[in-house]
Amino acid sequence: MFDALVLDRDAVLGGQLWRLWSGHWVHLDARHAAINLAALVVMALIAARMRQLRPLLGVSLLLMPLTAAGLLIAVPDLPWYAGLSGLLHGCAAWLLLRRGGGVATSGALLLAGKLVWEQVAPAADASAFPVIHAAHVIGALVGAALALPGALRGRRTPVR
Repeated sequence: MFDALVLDRDAVLGGQLWRLWSGHWVHLDARHAAINLAALVVMALIAARMRQLRPLLGVSLLLMPLTAAGLLIAVPDLPWYAGLSGLLHGCAAWLLLRRGGGVATSGALLLAGKLVWEQVAPAADASAFPVIHAAHVIGALVGAALALPGALRGRRTPVR
């Protein structure tokens, strides 16, 4: 199943476009899946509290292929990718821009700091599986870009 769904560069270039979505849902092992799914639950709870769960689900349908395509373009020597972390970073950026205000500014600064840290000190990563930090950056950039039109219109979503 993994081989049929993973974001595989050659397969996507060969026309298997479903991998732009499915590659986010396959994982290297149960621990990898559990970490990503726990983060997804937290993201969903935040979105629900902001009354943005349904819009976030819709945006995720765009985030997945755009993040995957960005990864294939930005990291040409990457043969394959599996996991939700790019999507999760995109969701985080999208929710922060939708939230607006001081909390969003603080959160965006923390997210940016995390992304910079991953680029500067990738050897400090103690994960049991390889982390593709470029997916985090690309996901966050795509999420921010998708939220930007609403943010520029001053549309903020308060937390209830």
